[in-house]
Amino acid sequence: MYETDWNNIDLNSPCERDLSILDAYSFDTLLLEISCNLPEINPDTVRDQFYQELRNKVESAKAVFEANVQNIVTQAIEERSDY
Repeated sequence: MYETDWNNIDLNSPCERDLSILDAYSFDTLLLEISCNLPEINPDTVRDQFYQELRNKVESAKAVFEANVQNIVTQAIEERSDY
């Protein structure tokens, strides 16, 4: 089975090129997190859960971006020269 190397995305691969840098976050996922993680459910605890998960997702996206910034620059220059 194929496993993605998130530290070296192959931007020539249509499959890898279509990967999301920032993962989606649904209401269903938020409700599951609330159910599993929050002993007390109120607007403040729900807000804290949401913003913590949002920060986690942004940090993860930043790490993937930084690990691949040279790949992105190289691919963008290559594609520009194709025109």
